[in-house]
This record gives sequence, C-alpha cells and structure tokens, in this order.
Amino acid sequence: MEHSIFKQFEHLRSTMLIFARELNDQAKVQWLAPWHGLGQSATIEDILFDLWYHEDQDGRETRVYPGLIGLTRQQFTYANEINIAKDTFRSTIAQIKELDKANWREIQGRLARRYQALNDQMSREGLNRLHLKQVFRHLPLVVSRPEKVGFSWYTSGRSIKKTSKQQAYELLCKLNTDSSHIRIQLERLASLSDDEPLARVQKQAPILRANLIFADKKRRSLNVSLPLLFPHEGKGELPEFNVPPIEPPPQRTRLVRSDNRIDDDAFLPSIRVHRYASAVKRAFY
Repeated sequence: MEHSIFKQFEHLRSTMLIFARELNDQAKVQWLAPWHGLGQSATIEDILFDLWYHEDQDGRETRVYPGLIGLTRQQFTYANEINIAKDTFRSTIAQIKELDKANWREIQGRLARRYQALNDQMSREGLNRLHLKQVFRHLPLVVSRPEKVGFSWYTSGRSIKKTSKQQAYELLCKLNTDSSHIRIQLERLASLSDDEPLARVQKQAPILRANLIFADKKRRSLNVSLPLLFPHEGKGELPEFNVPPIEPPPQRTRLVRSDNRIDDDAFLPSIRVHRYASAVKRAFY
C-alpha cells in the first residue's frame, strides 16, 4: 500500500502540473489574490503545490487562496481530474492510518524527503510534512459562469452538537477520573436534572465563502479555500466580484437566536459542554 501512496501522489502532482501549465500557456480570464506572500505574479501552480506544513503553522490552519478562473471545456475536465485524484489519495491514506498510524507518520517523512529536490517549497526549513487538509481540499467548480461573485468571511466559528447528561457523563468517565478537575466536573454534572439538554461546542476556523448569482438569477453559496473555477463561456472578462479582506472580522457576523442561545462559559470545559442560557437563567432565579 505504501507503493500506492507514492504512485498516487505522483499522479496528483502530474495532474495538477498539466492543468497549471495548460492555464499558463493560454490566454486566460483570471484573478488570484496575492495572499501568503505570493505577490501579483502568482500563478495557479504556486497555489496548487502549497501542500506542506510551514514550521510554525497550527495544524488546524489552512492557507486560503481566493480567486476566479474562467476555463475552457478541456481545462474544466483537467480540474475535475485533480479532484478525483485527491479523493483517491485521501481514501488510500485513510486505509493506512486505520491500519497503523505510526506507519503513516513514517511514510509522511519519506514523502517529504522524496520530493525535497523536486519541490522548491521543500528547500525552506520546516516544510517536512504533508498538510493533508491542503492536499485533500477540492478545487471549487461550478458548471455555469456566474454573473456576480461576493466573497465574505463566515465567522460564526462554532460546531454545536446537542448532548444529554448521560452522554456527558460517559465522555467525562473516559478521562482520568482520579484528577480533581474531572471529579469537580462530575459533581457539577450530577447537580443537573436528567432531562436538561446540553450542547457540545467545537470552535472552528473562519471560512471564506463565495455567494454566486447566475444569469438566470439563481443563487448558490459555497466554501472557497482555493480559486473558484467556472466555464468562461467565451467571455473575456471576469464576473463582477469584490476583493475580500485577508483577515476575517474579529467577531461573529451572524446574530444568535435569543431563544436558543448557549451560555458563553463551558459548564464542563474538559469535554467542551455548555448549558443553554435559558436553563442557566432559570437556575439563577
């Protein structure tokens, strides 16, 4: 299976290179944001081959590259083949990690050494591991040319999953119950009624979204960590679009329903469980 990893990764690289050079060799309709040090002369090849962790990079962080690129039918096919190659590579890695995570870490190191001479980015200190999220993420494709594209940051930044008192208890018991802070949380949980709903909250990184309007007035929204690709339909200009700020806004941009608000402070911090504010208010009064 290790041989398959190298073969599939080389196929992915080859597919991306063909696509990038096809774009570079032909007159193209495109805009690429000069983010992350790319500069105004950045190409799609620079973006596609950003596949490695930087030395000081948070493992949860991915580098976002907004853009717009109009494609011919053949170029659209190449882009779709890249996404298929990414899915195949992802599936093989998932199988390896399921069988032996330690072996996967060794394979990661060998991948880095193997491509050190081929990938210019690998010559910089610290780029020694594949950034799987950046490898796996698809090129965003739409099958019709949009008339207007509005980029905006989605910063609600939370994944919320309802949970019960019993489920919270089971999660706490999987931790070290001899620790004083876990015992304190078990005691806090015991003080609640058995039917009180709880929420498990996971903070998420801000997401850049593209809000599209098409010629027939239909609308669509999708996440875009890479340039948005669409058929140019013979038009030599880009759709109307805005340039998003490189940094997301510091606070949430969507209002929270007052009847479904979650208490800001974690009730059981070790498992990220919060109470609903309405329950806290009833208990207080």
